[in-house]
Amino acid sequence: MAQDLSTLFRFRDLRAYPLTAMHMIMGTRLCILFGQAGRDPLPDLAVRLRSMAAARRMARLVRAIQESWPDNFLIHRPCCMALSPDEALLGDIAMAAAQGDEDAAVQLLRDMLPAEVSRLIFLEAVTAAAAIQAAQLRPHHRPAIE
Repeated sequence: MAQDLSTLFRFRDLRAYPLTAMHMIMGTRLCILFGQAGRDPLPDLAVRLRSMAAARRMARLVRAIQESWPDNFLIHRPCCMALSPDEALLGDIAMAAAQGDEDAAVQLLRDMLPAEVSRLIFLEAVTAAAAIQAAQLRPHHRPAIE
């Protein structure tokens, strides 16, 4: 029994997720923290994701989550590698979205959200994941050092 409880309450590690899911989790943290501070997250998010389109898609996903989540979406500090249960769930949804597996995403959310809301979250995650992946494929231009 103690082993089951330790597994249940163990925090998952951000580094265990693929890059796209990591970006989505960190982008969510940024959006929520900036929102709490009354700041627009888009400029900083666009720099982090290397794309304004990806930043806008992430902001839409975060807004959809905040509007539909049964409680406040819990996040850890940006420097923390441990994930809150909500962040770990988002990471799993991000992986389902990157694979186009709507059934898996809806199944993950089945106890929290109605199916139509789960589908909306999934679709927003798909567009965010696609925009993040597209931005990562573009060459990154750095200024020349003289």
